Amino acid sequence: MAMIKCPDCGKQISDKAEKCIYCGNVLKKPTQICCLECGTELEKGSEVCPVCGCPITDVSENVPQKVEVTGVKVNKRVRKIITVGVIVVIIIISALIIGNRMKMARENSNAQKRSEEYSADFERAAYTMLTGAGDAESCGNLIKQVWYNAIYQERDEKTNKYTMPNGYFISDFNEALKNLFADTSFSRRINSIEENQETLTSLMKKLKNPPEEYKDAYASISELYNAYLTLTNLVISPTGSLQTFSADFNSADNDTLNCYNAMEVYLED
Repeated sequence: MAMIKCPDCGKQISDKAEKCIYCGNVLKKPTQICCLECGTELEKGSEVCPVCGCPITDVSENVPQKVEVTGVKVNKRVRKIITVGVIVVIIIISALIIGNRMKMARENSNAQKRSEEYSADFERAAYTMLTGAGDAESCGNLIKQVWYNAIYQERDEKTNKYTMPNGYFISDFNEALKNLFADTSFSRRINSIEENQETLTSLMKKLKNPPEEYKDAYASISELYNAYLTLTNLVISPTGSLQTFSADFNSADNDTLNCYNAMEVYLED
């Protein structure tokens, strides 16, 4: 066993002691050195590695070797964690982008479907009104003709059975109109107009909240609907005098035609 001086108090102590038995100073152990080639721990003063034979030229270069290797391992672990984190972030961002695109695709698909359904209902409403208005125009003209012939006792093959059912003219035009509305064929036509109104009421409710591109079209068909209702209601329940009825009917008939012509631009070819 060799003796060395305590670096603090200067007294002789064993070189194996971990601290001075006199002053309590903790003695620093010499830093363990390693072979740069194979990593074998070397004794102090070694000039050649006993395992691989690598020469030990500079002890100071050997000392931090383990620390450096450990640092490399730490750096690799950090890089791995960072890489995994980047991949996770990329996956999340990709999922969000794909999710947004799918959501937009669904919204576009739903909007397209709604637009197509609205277009079909719009065209159906327009042509239903045109049919109903045509029937009302025909019935209204017959009403005027019966009314006029009953008052002025004009003979006509279309009106004779209403104005002169017994071979001679009845004295009250109201009776002639009652005969007309009691006629089975004419009554069916009036019922058809009323059913047409009910169908359009349902269709117009469906058209009430149009997509943005159909707002102008809805405003136009609403004007047509109002004119159509005026015309058909006059025919279903004629009132007033022959003169006022004829004037109101002709005005409603013209308004319906003009509104349809204005609205027709929104119908598909």
